[in-house]
Amino acid sequence: MSRPLRRLTPGMIEAFGPPLTPEELTGSLTLLERQLNRDMKCPAGKNQVYIRSLLAGVGTTRPRLALKCPLRRDIGLGPEVFYEHIRDVCCNDPEKCEAWQALKERYVVT
Repeated sequence: MSRPLRRLTPGMIEAFGPPLTPEELTGSLTLLERQLNRDMKCPAGKNQVYIRSLLAGVGTTRPRLALKCPLRRDIGLGPEVFYEHIRDVCCNDPEKCEAWQALKERYVVT
């Protein structure tokens, strides 16, 4: 007797993250991970990019790039960000990141 498939709850869908990007689907995740860690401009993200997949019922999700940001957790946001955010914000312009801005507001150099 087979077990019925569980329905995905909104929390489960959120945990999987946004859809995979074409770069993640066709490129080498290991090379992308190394490049993102090398290009990282945000101090909180230095060497924090990793390849992740989640257990999902019968199997696992497709591997993807993620970063668990401690600054986001501090301001009440979900800590994980994915490839496009890492590439566009963490590695390109951390000033666009609301978590980075909140940290700068809390710790003013005197």
